[in-house]
Amino acid sequence: MPPLSPRPDAAEGPTVPDPIDPGARDELELLGGERIVRCWRTPFGFLVMTNLRCVRVWRKAELFARPEWHTGPTFLFYNLSAPRVVADRFVQLSEGRDGTGASSRFLVRNPREVCQEIDDARSAGRAEWETRKESADRELRRPRSLPAPPGTTVIVREVVKVRCSYCGALMDTTASLCPACGAPVR
Repeated sequence: MPPLSPRPDAAEGPTVPDPIDPGARDELELLGGERIVRCWRTPFGFLVMTNLRCVRVWRKAELFARPEWHTGPTFLFYNLSAPRVVADRFVQLSEGRDGTGASSRFLVRNPREVCQEIDDARSAGRAEWETRKESADRELRRPRSLPAPPGTTVIVREVVKVRCSYCGALMDTTASLCPACGAPVR
């Protein structure tokens, strides 16, 4: 893992996306339609930004155990307050639009640029959450047929009828005579 610079350098330019480890990507369990937009390396893992949230993915290493990836704090854009730079080294993310609630700090390179990128993605993320919420609300309001009570057998089948060539009455396809006029079925 490359060392993290303690202070941002204005000459460094924009942050370059860090490639995410495949094991860390698998641990994310992305929602339907969710995609990774950006990720930044932290001392023990990654800070990952999707189109809907920011989430920490970190490697837990225990003595005599294989290191495994875990997801840490998740900050959903619909409830994320503006990110802040703390001590010129950390990005602080907080739940609650007013900045109150659970918060976490992430040590990253160029924290000001990381904060700016997350802040820019928040409005689009909130709009996407609103769209998802409206869609879910419409689905919940849609009338549904009630399921059969337990112990009830429901048989659903399609019945096909044909017209009698003599009188035009409808009759079953298995009938040999028309029930209306008695003519034989051709």
